[in-house]
Amino acid sequence: MKRVGCLYRVSTKKQTQHNDIPVQRKACRKFIESKEDWILSKEYIELGISGYKLGEQERDVLQTIKRDVSNKEVDILLVFMFDRIGRRDDETPFVVKWLIEQGIEVWSVNEGQRKIEDNYDRLINYITYWQAEGESEKISLRAKETRIQLTKKGIYIGNYAPYGYKMVDSDLYSKIGKRRKEPIIYEEEAKHVRLMYKLIVEKQYGVDKVAIYLNQKGIKRRKKDVMWDSNAILEIVKNPIYKGYVSFGKRRKNRDGNIRIKKDEWTIADKQNQKIVIVSEKLWTVANNIIAGRSRKGERKIRLLSGYIRCGYCGNHIVPKGKNKYCYMLCKGRQKTGKCEYDKNYRVNDLEEVVMKVIKDYLDTYEKLDLEKGIINKIRKEKKLKERIRVLNQKINYSENRIEEIKKDIVSILTLGDNGKNKKLTQEYEKEKNNLKFLKEEQEELNNEISNQNKKIKHEYIPCWNLEFVNASLDIKRQIIEKLIDKIFLYNAKIEINVKYPIVKIL
Repeated sequence: MKRVGCLYRVSTKKQTQHNDIPVQRKACRKFIESKEDWILSKEYIELGISGYKLGEQERDVLQTIKRDVSNKEVDILLVFMFDRIGRRDDETPFVVKWLIEQGIEVWSVNEGQRKIEDNYDRLINYITYWQAEGESEKISLRAKETRIQLTKKGIYIGNYAPYGYKMVDSDLYSKIGKRRKEPIIYEEEAKHVRLMYKLIVEKQYGVDKVAIYLNQKGIKRRKKDVMWDSNAILEIVKNPIYKGYVSFGKRRKNRDGNIRIKKDEWTIADKQNQKIVIVSEKLWTVANNIIAGRSRKGERKIRLLSGYIRCGYCGNHIVPKGKNKYCYMLCKGRQKTGKCEYDKNYRVNDLEEVVMKVIKDYLDTYEKLDLEKGIINKIRKEKKLKERIRVLNQKINYSENRIEEIKKDIVSILTLGDNGKNKKLTQEYEKEKNNLKFLKEEQEELNNEISNQNKKIKHEYIPCWNLEFVNASLDIKRQIIEKLIDKIFLYNAKIEINVKYPIVKIL
């Protein structure tokens, strides 16, 4: 019996509430019952998980599936539709490819079995997820346009109240009949917001000094045990909601996290809402003008390790201060509160040398392998295969030509998104492919040659990464570091370098 693992996934809370998971489960179980030698072994469920926004490494269920596959606990992965596995054209096809290479059959209730036997199959596999990602992008654009229109009307569309507010039920309803929430002033926090603006305008405090002041006064943030910092203060001071204007699009999510959007690209309500005004429009404008006047002109200098260094004691960023060889690494947390244990203050040049040496030593452990013999053998086998293909009879030639015609038709229909015709053609393709396989059974020796031809060469060529890294430009070095290193933690007596991935995966 073949052990089947079923993956059910819904992208949004709305789908969860509408019981989409039971629909997928019922269809998958019915499909399993139609197969004589299949038995349900495991079920994997993802609730409110986007197959487009989240990558493979961020989806715990996919990691569980890969672990079970490696442990030989399932023989088949079944989904309602292939986009349940994911919707990212640069990643999901390779997840499917990896599963098949482990000997796992990948099936969809609606689309049949996904195979990776030739270049055509790889193309179909890619196009499937290219289309899925395109659909996700269209849905995202429609949702974004709706949010822009609501914001323009002065309707707050956030899920959580900004600091200084709390959420209550409003008199408005969404399209699905759900009562909308709206922010109202929460005076316990609002008084601290007013204090921030006054410190900037009346006492000419910078955002760092405001954060230090709040921490020293024991004013807490909403997150437990999280202290105020310059970024948190800037988020509040720059937010137009405090002068009565709701906004949207101040940040944009991408696959690497959130990025800030320029102020002139924000969507802001057309009219002021007096009910949510915490500071006057004049005070808000003066405070923002002061901050803008103090901002650094031009681009900040990007160093080799910029953005990777954290304090091992308090977890805050450690940033360079000073110039040239007298540039030191100082803890932002210690600057704000004076309580952090970190007091080493490594020189930037010394720290970069240490990290460079670690990376070079790490890369130097992988020797250069030669593919010459493997390539020669592969060429010889290709020549033999071409000679033997000449003996194929007219029936085989006809079958191959028919398969090529069906391939072209399927690619054209996939591009148009006609799933009905695609299913019929796919069935015809499988039927003709099985016929071709039957005709070739007598050519056992040829099949053995094809099998050997498709075997992977055991050794892969690995260049001298050590030399590549040393001679690379700053941009290239940072790209290599991005692949290798997660974070670097500094302690007074040690430097801790966290490697992100095994070198085999990177190469």
